[in-house]
Amino acid sequence: MIDGYNANADKLADFELVRRVLDELPVEMGMTKVLPPFVHRYDGHTGHSSGVTGVVLIAESHIAIHTFPEKRFVSVDIFSCKEFDLSKALSSIVEKFEIGRYETYLINRGKEFPKDPDLARQIVLGEREYLEARVS
Repeated sequence: MIDGYNANADKLADFELVRRVLDELPVEMGMTKVLPPFVHRYDGHTGHSSGVTGVVLIAESHIAIHTFPEKRFVSVDIFSCKEFDLSKALSSIVEKFEIGRYETYLINRGKEFPKDPDLARQIVLGEREYLEARVS
């Protein structure tokens, strides 16, 4: 996760830039886009700041961007089950939105989820056998 502060407000308000970043970032990261990016401009009529928000689904999970031009803030979530070059993705985002300062948060999710497909298959088959034995 990336929280970007003191970003270029014009770039944060740029619908096409947000769409382009979501379209290009998966390729830069070696990920696989499942669908084109979905981007929406919101006008702040509900008491929230205006901005642009978007998401792109990737085979490895998703990337979401939420911009707040009036506050010069951007929030980016890159959720991936595949390892990638975080510094390369970060540099790209910082450059494209001209972010002045940022904080990053890395959460390792699914620590017990097996990465090996054969191991995962064995676990699932074992659980099925166990459940079938209990039901019969």
